[in-house]
Amino acid sequence: MMNITQIEEALTLPATAERCRRVLDEVQPVLRQWLDSFKHKYAPQARELLDFHVQTYEQTLKTTMYDGNPKNAKENTDIGKRAYVGLLDKKYDQTGFGVLNLELNGMEKKLKMVLPTNFYPLWEAVRTQSSTREFTELLDKLPDELQIQVDDKDMSFIPKAGWVSYLQAVAAKKQQQRRPWFYIGVFLAFDAIPGHDELIDLIWDTWTKLQPLREYIDREAALHAFSLDVLRQLNEHEDSIALTLYGKSYEVKLEPVYAKSSRNRRQSFGLYEKGQLLAEGRFDQYLREPHEVLGVFINGHGHLYVNLRDLGSEPVYEWYMTKSFRFQKADNAAYRTQALEALAAHGYLVKNHSFYVGTYLRKQGEFAEPVADVKKTLIAAALLFAEATRMLTLPKADVALNAEAGADSQQQEEAELAEELFLHDFNLSSILANIGESDLTYSPSIIRDFHLNLVSLEDKHFVILNGISGTGKTKLCLLYANAVYGKPLDAVNPYLRVIPVRPDWTDSTALFGYYSALEQRYVRTPFLDALLQAIQEGKPMFIVLDEMNLARVEYYLSDYLSAIESRQPIRLHTEPHVMDIPQELYLPNNLYVIGTINVDETTHSISDKVLDRAFVMTLSDVDLDGYWSGVGEKYKLSLQEEWELLQEVHGMLRKDDLHFGYRTLNEMLRKLYVNAQLDQDIRMEATEAVDRVIAEKVLPKIRGDERIGTLLASLIDWASARFGAQSESLRHLTRMKGELDRYGAAQFWR
Repeated sequence: MMNITQIEEALTLPATAERCRRVLDEVQPVLRQWLDSFKHKYAPQARELLDFHVQTYEQTLKTTMYDGNPKNAKENTDIGKRAYVGLLDKKYDQTGFGVLNLELNGMEKKLKMVLPTNFYPLWEAVRTQSSTREFTELLDKLPDELQIQVDDKDMSFIPKAGWVSYLQAVAAKKQQQRRPWFYIGVFLAFDAIPGHDELIDLIWDTWTKLQPLREYIDREAALHAFSLDVLRQLNEHEDSIALTLYGKSYEVKLEPVYAKSSRNRRQSFGLYEKGQLLAEGRFDQYLREPHEVLGVFINGHGHLYVNLRDLGSEPVYEWYMTKSFRFQKADNAAYRTQALEALAAHGYLVKNHSFYVGTYLRKQGEFAEPVADVKKTLIAAALLFAEATRMLTLPKADVALNAEAGADSQQQEEAELAEELFLHDFNLSSILANIGESDLTYSPSIIRDFHLNLVSLEDKHFVILNGISGTGKTKLCLLYANAVYGKPLDAVNPYLRVIPVRPDWTDSTALFGYYSALEQRYVRTPFLDALLQAIQEGKPMFIVLDEMNLARVEYYLSDYLSAIESRQPIRLHTEPHVMDIPQELYLPNNLYVIGTINVDETTHSISDKVLDRAFVMTLSDVDLDGYWSGVGEKYKLSLQEEWELLQEVHGMLRKDDLHFGYRTLNEMLRKLYVNAQLDQDIRMEATEAVDRVIAEKVLPKIRGDERIGTLLASLIDWASARFGAQSESLRHLTRMKGELDRYGAAQFWR
């Protein structure tokens, strides 16, 4: 026998743990009894009642009741102030919805017999005029005694006549994160709850009156479940896909699907040519926006969208997609035509401004084609639409597919020869093997670090090399770029450009050029030429900005820095008659920018804006043993004594980071060798020759304050012992030490 006074007392106890215990022991059993009696009495008339899953509040009550954390007790102050049991229809995977809730609410002091629903099935109801009209007709069938409660702060009620406008207002708030729940049914005050038998009949009466709305939500759940199953099939495929576009072969690497939010899943993919990322893409899955939509993005821009429910509209659905554009522009029709022509040229079926994706068999619940083929078509179409809208440039290797380019047979032969001669490979083992064949000395760890800095970010390749002059920063760039193409250091590589930075570079026109109104043409630059080649051919393009801090880097490199972060295009000009230069362009993923810097009084410091966007490597170590082992035998035979002296002075300078690099070593050895070849009566002795080259190539770079005092003293003692009192180096060093003692600073120059 129900005691409503006892139930109300249990639901309003102030202590959370005690309240949860009483509700679990005294209130939940009453609700379960009502539900069991309802099912037992009316299942013969509604057999589906036996198939529904029973959902209760009991596990939450148990967890809260036994949680001894005082902090959680304060946070859970509303738990246990209501109790409920419900029937959940789970026949559609992942889309179970409540068909009936019985709730005793101590805060409102009401018994609720309601159909609970979230906003999303109803969003579809007000999306179009026809769906709104259908839903309005459905509401007209609901008796007036059924109330609609909104799960908002005040648990307010809205009139049936105002529900559609309320739903439309919620749908209009595109950025709203929390969509409300609704409870539709009968709400009885505690003191109006009838006896057991009459209550069971009242539950049945409420059930029958809710039938039109329940059937509507059931249909919506079926469509939602269908779309989720299509997505499941697409998501299960994660294998790489081989794709050929314009005669060039690519590999599409798919990543696992992940949940970006409760309503959005995502599967990213990359378009690779021989390990080089050319474009990034993703399948975006919108589970409730308001219906289920699959979008295909390339480089952050959406190009294809499909309402997945359409696939179940017919027993055998031939899926054709039509490109839609987010913004209406005059060029849209031309873009669509160009992309569809490209799809047809690649063997895809095109009909009536649409292209064929696949066939879905509703009865079998699967595609007629392999899922890999369906995804391949979507990816290929998105790439071709991205190119048609000038957001991407796909390299062309097949004249038959690119007849509009007008390339003659000689140009085609040259292109094929370049394709054959310059094949890139970013395999580090191959790169190390190629570099190992050169005469330059770089440790494998340096090469490995340089390689990782360049390739670890597939969509951004920007490295700055810092270090003393002559340590081979620029040579390392040349060596690595040629090694990627399997070429020796001295090979002419069309995919490598060394661009000396000028001190007068003050803005981005130094890199990207500018339109000259006087000359009525676009003034190109070496950087822009290399960038356009990289976009056109799709091969790794290495650009070395030599001595990049001779000008302020953040000034002339600003557009580049912004573009690699935002992935937005760089605006070059607005002149419609300029045909050889695009009005805007996206930085391609196959662009590798490397800057070399020296730090002295002629250069500028690098701002954090630049440093945050680059890997910075310091090349200051000079491997003397490795260098000496790589020099020619003629030097080893002629200059052993001189080499030992150079090693000694290098070691002394190294302690203060004032040592010299490979360039200085090379030039000193060459002078010493030429001297050694002179006739004996006119050549300098070995020690005198070393004394001279040190005075001419090493000492001019020494400058500083009192911190170099110990170094100068050591060098004076060393020069005196090795070269004698008449030493040229000793004379300069003695003068510099005197100036340091007198003025607190010293330099070679007077």
